[in-house]
Amino acid sequence: MTTDYLEPDYLEPYETWQKDQTPAGNAAILKAVDPVLQKGIRANVGEPNPLANSRARQIALKSLRSYDRSRSRLQTHLMNNLQSLRRAQRQASQVVRAPEQVILQQSKLREIEQELQDEYGREPTDLEIADRSGMSLRRIGKVRSWRPGMAEGQAEQVDPSLLSAMGVGPSPEAQDAWVQLVYEESSPIDRKIMEYTLGLNGRPRKSNQEIALLLGRSPGAISQRKVKIQEALDQEQDLSPFLG
Repeated sequence: MTTDYLEPDYLEPYETWQKDQTPAGNAAILKAVDPVLQKGIRANVGEPNPLANSRARQIALKSLRSYDRSRSRLQTHLMNNLQSLRRAQRQASQVVRAPEQVILQQSKLREIEQELQDEYGREPTDLEIADRSGMSLRRIGKVRSWRPGMAEGQAEQVDPSLLSAMGVGPSPEAQDAWVQLVYEESSPIDRKIMEYTLGLNGRPRKSNQEIALLLGRSPGAISQRKVKIQEALDQEQDLSPFLG
């Protein structure tokens, strides 16, 4: 008879998650094992912090997929995998000649983006990343734009304006407010199209073909969605060549 090492406390959430590996299912199992994650963070990093929490959740989701209940307890399996937090912390501490705050936030954004992609099964929008990270969209753009050799003050200035991205039109302030409103009221896929078309929040601008490949859609479908987005933008004022 095969021995089952899965602890009773985790039996129901783990078996439920095995049948429901959706964003909701991922959230439920991560909540159930959070005490283990916090223990792993304290053991390998020290005091919990947003970056460590994000990384631990990502490790946990990957670890759950490789867990074999006939070989070890779930807590043991998670704690063993969470040791990689120590290596990540050590690598981060070895980074030199770069503003510490920006480096940490860049790493945090990468971890959160991967975490959300694992949870949603798709590329997350910047609004979803902002909600999870606690950073504003403007700050996310500045952090993404920083490159080695820049001072952080320079990174603060590298925030591509919608005016230059979209062409001649009304004041940058008016464009910013209206585009932000349209962005927030759009669906996740339309938000991604806006991010890559306009270079929002420090994203690189991409062609229809590149956007289609990233989002798993056809170029024609992307063009159709861009028409609808342009119509929404044009409701307020002519915001120039979005469709280019």
